[in-house]
Amino acid sequence: MININKSNYEFYKGIFKVIWEIEAKYANMDPNADYSPLKVLESWEKQNLSLARRGLKEGLRDTLTGLKELPTDLISEMNKSLIENNYPSINILTSQIRNVPKKVLEKGKIKNLDEYYVIKEVLDDMDYDISESHRAELNKILEEFEQNYKEKNAS
Repeated sequence: MININKSNYEFYKGIFKVIWEIEAKYANMDPNADYSPLKVLESWEKQNLSLARRGLKEGLRDTLTGLKELPTDLISEMNKSLIENNYPSINILTSQIRNVPKKVLEKGKIKNLDEYYVIKEVLDDMDYDISESHRAELNKILEEFEQNYKEKNAS
């Protein structure tokens, strides 16, 4: 799972910037518009760096999870640009997310909110390549995590 902290924040922000600029170009959007995720991130940086790190982590995770919806030529362009800018390839970045369902199934539990959100996205995506038995097992594990989380935070 991607872990963003003070020392690697700018590195992951650079990755997010490369991906966002290509996505914006593909969608015929201005990558520097006031509503762009980079502008939002910059405003969070001014308010609270911890908030910005959490926002970048969530935004990057959502972006990497959603890449499968994009055309392969666009993903190839992102991959090329990342590598040219000395960042990890799309495969390396997404492998950190793709491995989560397998790890959760092996452990039989979700250990934190990061894993929870990845599993939730996997289960919400009916086209995600997972067997019905694994989907059912992940649903059960997700429900257990949600119940335990509610009980733990009910006080």
